[in-house]
Amino acid sequence: MRIVLPIVALLGIALAIRSVLPYDVGLESGRPVLKSKAPPPAKPVLPPPERPSRFAESVHGMGLVEAQRENIPIGTPVPGVVMEVHVDGRPGYDPPHKWVGDRVKKGEPLFRIDGRELEAELTSREAALASAEAQLHRLENMPRLEDLPPAQAALEEAEARLLDAEAAFTRSAQLYQRSMLAASEYDRDRYTRAAAKAAVDRAKADLEKLQAGAWKEDVAVQRAAVLQARSLVDNARILLDRLIVRAPVDGVVLQVNVRPGQIATQAWNQPMVVIGEVDRLHVRVDIDENDLPRFREGVPASATLKGRTEPEFPLTFVRIEPYVIPKRSLTGDNAERVDTRVLQVLYALPDVPPTKVYVGQQMDVFLDLGEAPDRP
Repeated sequence: MRIVLPIVALLGIALAIRSVLPYDVGLESGRPVLKSKAPPPAKPVLPPPERPSRFAESVHGMGLVEAQRENIPIGTPVPGVVMEVHVDGRPGYDPPHKWVGDRVKKGEPLFRIDGRELEAELTSREAALASAEAQLHRLENMPRLEDLPPAQAALEEAEARLLDAEAAFTRSAQLYQRSMLAASEYDRDRYTRAAAKAAVDRAKADLEKLQAGAWKEDVAVQRAAVLQARSLVDNARILLDRLIVRAPVDGVVLQVNVRPGQIATQAWNQPMVVIGEVDRLHVRVDIDENDLPRFREGVPASATLKGRTEPEFPLTFVRIEPYVIPKRSLTGDNAERVDTRVLQVLYALPDVPPTKVYVGQQMDVFLDLGEAPDRP
């Protein structure tokens, strides 16, 4: 018994060492040698895509389902606090507006940014515009009927003073010629008559100026001031309208990532709302640049759901985007190359697909290289 236990312990130690060593002990030419252990082959989570049997030669590409007009990510043109969201995906949201999956029309509001500061600025600018317009109206309607009688009376008063001064000067001249009046008194009456005559000329000029109305240059300056004030009001209204983010096109709300009270910034890491036209879906297929020499525009294609062989979706060619870009749509496969560039080709899914697919879903797409595309 004393010998058996140590032997069993030694065998256990030897088996443990052998299990952790990356080598196996083998025999070559009757001599023991160490051989490296071959790791067991890894089983893929999903089977690799299989080419359709009807395609003699094909190119495989990973496709991403998107809306017919592409998925439109919507952000905010100005930063601020979100005051109201008109589309929301949470049940029980009060008041109820549009939901995720509902259709919105072009120009329909999606969410609104706080605009109280701009509203106060708009009120101030509207008051400045009203003041400028009133000033222009006053200049264009000069003179006032009430301003003419005082000016006419001032002219008549000046003419009367002139008559009195001329009569006094005539008497003084006669007495001065008879040496019956001092020269100083004669000069005083003469200067008084001249001053009265100047007063008449001034009153007459003031009346003519008043009757002529405002100077056209003053009117032009005030018109420019009105235009400037109106442009400031329009600018404030545009800024206020931009605070209401609206749907740019008709479509379906695909995603909502904004909530009331959230601070919306232009550098947000994800779109606040995503809109797309899902009446007919497209598949954006990435063609590896290594397969481009074999690719031909307009070739027929077929798609299957990722990791499945059935059902099969016949695809209709739409267009290519002739600009090779870095690969961005990744499948998560460990053997997938990410340091490559791809050409993106758009195909349309059938109007009545064999099964339901969703925007953003990945599909395995095969392009038939054995059939020449139809040319008009």
